[in-house]
Amino acid sequence: VLQVGSPHDIYDRPAERFVANFIGETNLLEGTIGKIKGQQAQVKLDLGPSISATVPDDFAPKGKVTVVVRPEHAALTKDKKSALLNGTLENIVFFGTDTHFHVKLSDGSPFILRQQNASGGGTDWKQGQTVGIAIAADAARVLKD
Repeated sequence: VLQVGSPHDIYDRPAERFVANFIGETNLLEGTIGKIKGQQAQVKLDLGPSISATVPDDFAPKGKVTVVVRPEHAALTKDKKSALLNGTLENIVFFGTDTHFHVKLSDGSPFILRQQNASGGGTDWKQGQTVGIAIAADAARVLKD
């Protein structure tokens, strides 16, 4: 047993890489731990920007870490100020209830975003377009491994 908790807790707050991948689709970002205040850490991503990420209980990370962001906890944006990451929109997959956006980040790594579809909605996004990715302040989590 790697983690005990409700399905909601395990999904939103995975502590280990295996748990994060087992319970749902995830985006993994590599970086270096910086300042930690309480349960929040600043992580300097290998891609360049820094992200605020929650640290699991009873864990004091140092050095290189992996940060997990769920696909529905990020959003495509045209606003450069709100974009933490940038990349190229490689594929748009419509699933009826939601749409998955597959982005290739500047280092070549994949990042998937999931957006729930609204009635009568569509998308202004086009394959091949350069996009920004906004990540909510409480959406990122440092993994123990």
